[in-house]
Amino acid sequence: MRMKRSLLLSLTFLLTLSLQAQCGAKGLKAIDEKDYKTAWASLEECLQADADDISANFGMSRLYGADAAKKDRVKALEHLQKAEAGWAKLDEKGKGKFEKVGLTNATLEERRDRIEASYLEAAKATNTVAGYEEFLIAFPTSKSSTACRNYRNDLAFRLATQAGTVGALDDYLTTYPDAENVPVVTKARDQRATTEALQTNTEEALTNFLKRYPQAQQAPQIQQRLNALAFENAKAANTVEAFQSYIARFPESVFIMQAREKLEWLQAQEQK
Repeated sequence: MRMKRSLLLSLTFLLTLSLQAQCGAKGLKAIDEKDYKTAWASLEECLQADADDISANFGMSRLYGADAAKKDRVKALEHLQKAEAGWAKLDEKGKGKFEKVGLTNATLEERRDRIEASYLEAAKATNTVAGYEEFLIAFPTSKSSTACRNYRNDLAFRLATQAGTVGALDDYLTTYPDAENVPVVTKARDQRATTEALQTNTEEALTNFLKRYPQAQQAPQIQQRLNALAFENAKAANTVEAFQSYIARFPESVFIMQAREKLEWLQAQEQK
């Protein structure tokens, strides 16, 4: 009983595949003949009957690439992915049902290559970070992904350096930590951040620099300036609390002896 049921299911499945292949055949033939009106009508009818129809989805993918009036690489890829998903579930006998309509491993690969090329061409034409990102999202394992990633990184690098702000350079380093330009951008960011911190010349600005960029080449310079500024502020306040705070915060400062002497003097004054 189970054997008969299994055989019946197998025959039903093969019959479904045969019907799919036959349904898509008219549309695929129309595409070959550049009769796009017929192709649209035929393939859309097939998909209304079965949204997972392998040959119809393959045909729609071709159609969105062939019909100049309705070119759409995004939809072409979506339909190809549906066709590929169905194709991956088939055994050799199932795949054989589609060979007569020109659907094979080779034609699926060729369709993917064409769509991939159209995405890359569009990315280069627009030459935007978003355009390159679109390609990388659609084809993350493509043989062209490394080149596309480099195009994107180089463009983002130019935009960040043109902006020249610490924020723009920081965003680049956060977004593209593996980019080849990271050392150059890091150096430019640190220099710009150093200039801004020194121009602002407050304890808060100098402290924030050291918290954000402790490995910066300029960190020792900023630390020295912070030590000196904080000591100046402690002298201006001229209180026991101010010098106690300074000594606790900057125990390695070159001004530490002066600070301790001043603290001792103030404490002595309070005891008089």
